[in-house]
Amino acid sequence: MYPILVNLSRLEVLVIGGGKIATRKIKGLVEEGGRPIVVAPEATDELKVLEQAGQIVWQKRSFQAGDTKGFQMIFICTDKEAVNQQILQETTSQQLVNDTTKQSRSNFFNMAFVKEGDVGLAITTGGKSPEKTKKLRATVQSFLKSLVKS
Repeated sequence: MYPILVNLSRLEVLVIGGGKIATRKIKGLVEEGGRPIVVAPEATDELKVLEQAGQIVWQKRSFQAGDTKGFQMIFICTDKEAVNQQILQETTSQQLVNDTTKQSRSNFFNMAFVKEGDVGLAITTGGKSPEKTKKLRATVQSFLKSLVKS
């Protein structure tokens, strides 16, 4: 894997799903300047607030064939395997695809990102241990706060 930072304001981003995992991904996208299109029949209250604020576009419906066309970055966040397979079948090798349900079907992954002021550090276990990444993030966040304030 090759770590990079991506300017989300220049990408068309699609998130399929409106649950807990989708919400976490979408919040991160919005915080970094993205304005994702969300396709989901239902969404969390947090996503409804983001839609009302104009930070996301929520298409209140299930995934339909052709939905991935024109997007450079796609997050698959549904708990329906048949839908996930349908999404994967229509994506192309030119699209960045993150299947949050099965790592092996993704061609990119998110890293935990810790930011304090203008200093940022990324942490990853390559998707093998999200719990370890979470613990490392908390430790690094505390360390970075103390370092940057010095």
